[in-house]
Amino acid sequence: MPKLERTYKGAMRRYQLKLLVFSLVYWNVVIRFAIFMRMLGARDHHMADMLSKGMTFLVDEIVSSSVVISVFATLSWFTLNMVYPHLVRNFKMRRLTVGVVMLDIIIFLVISILLGIVHYSVSKDLSLTEAINHLPRFLFNSTILFFLIVLFIGGYVYQLINTLFHQIGYAPLGKIMMGYYQKPREEELIFMFLDLQSSTAVAEKLGHERYSYFIQDCFKCVSNSLLATRGRVYQFVGDEVVINWDAKKKSSFKRAVDFYYLYEKALSKRRAYFEEHYGMMPVFTASLNVGKVMAAEVGEIKRELAFHGDVLNTAARIQKQCKRYRKRVLVTREFAVRLIKNTREYKIEYVDLVKFFGKKKSIKIYEVHKVD
Repeated sequence: MPKLERTYKGAMRRYQLKLLVFSLVYWNVVIRFAIFMRMLGARDHHMADMLSKGMTFLVDEIVSSSVVISVFATLSWFTLNMVYPHLVRNFKMRRLTVGVVMLDIIIFLVISILLGIVHYSVSKDLSLTEAINHLPRFLFNSTILFFLIVLFIGGYVYQLINTLFHQIGYAPLGKIMMGYYQKPREEELIFMFLDLQSSTAVAEKLGHERYSYFIQDCFKCVSNSLLATRGRVYQFVGDEVVINWDAKKKSSFKRAVDFYYLYEKALSKRRAYFEEHYGMMPVFTASLNVGKVMAAEVGEIKRELAFHGDVLNTAARIQKQCKRYRKRVLVTREFAVRLIKNTREYKIEYVDLVKFFGKKKSIKIYEVHKVD
């Protein structure tokens, strides 16, 4: 799938670029604001003088300070997105904690050294050698302690925002924080139910402990495919994951199907790993449906965004038909019609008219194929 892989790589590059831009903007605003507030908090009885000092810093040292802050922001982005994921995959958490602390200390020391060199070279007009010789005086003072506190608090908030984005999703987070879903809202969404094939037999063969690691390894491959197709995880339920897309965007129908094949490709790249550790290759099947649902925040102690409607019930039931008809991707007629309208990269094949228990109307189900 050369075209699909190009789309995937392009989406991942854009996502990483957005994270880098966010890191640059975030740290420039946080550190500059902290320094400005420190200047305003200096012991001075004249408000005009304090404001003048703050504006002098913002204007006269804008270039040099922005360069230093941007270097830290870039290192922070690189560490969080390039280094930490490898540590998570390759080390146990007790080792990871030590590694993360050491990396944060190294980044801070590097930035402190850069700040010292810039301070003595620019402000004191010293040579590079003289600036390096004065570094101990710069590294052990109240200014470095101040920056350490700012970076600690700012880093914690940054990690909190990053965690919220990954836990809730980029799109709903703003609405949730504004209380948008405290009252049930109607939305039109695409839902996918992605389920492990023959999960009972796999669990029996591996045992509950190895099976847990097996599922964890399977779902590690979900993230990049989600980012590439702009999907949002609604729930992880055992060996099943429920994902949704915004149905108002025409491209979402193609992206939803793209996700399945990208995920399948991601799993196949780790075939050797799965066969070596578990003696088998995971196979997932999926169902897709589209329609209007009600979205609302539920719960008090553990509040979460929940979706209610027949769309999810139908999608869940169709997913169970994948085993019966030996199909990998089954969709409803509503989804199939809108998919064909928006792309020619997939073809639809009628499977059957199914009557589900408790439903008055029968449901037409279709299989989605890639166009060679």
